[in-house]
Amino acid sequence: MEKSTRRRYTLESKQEAVRLVTSGQKISAAAKALGSVEKTLANSVKAEKAGLPRTRHGVA
Repeated sequence: MEKSTRRRYTLESKQEAVRLVTSGQKISAAAKALGSVEKTLANSVKAEKAGLPRTRHGVA
């Protein structure tokens, strides 16, 4: 059985994904276009809207 690894997203890729969603694109379409998971993108958008500080590996 192989161990799966988590995909890491750069701060820049998260910002680009959030920008796409806030400009009117649906989360599902943005996630598919960027090769991301919808829930991951939804969490990034939620954190951005809440004004949470960003760190290199996600939300602080």
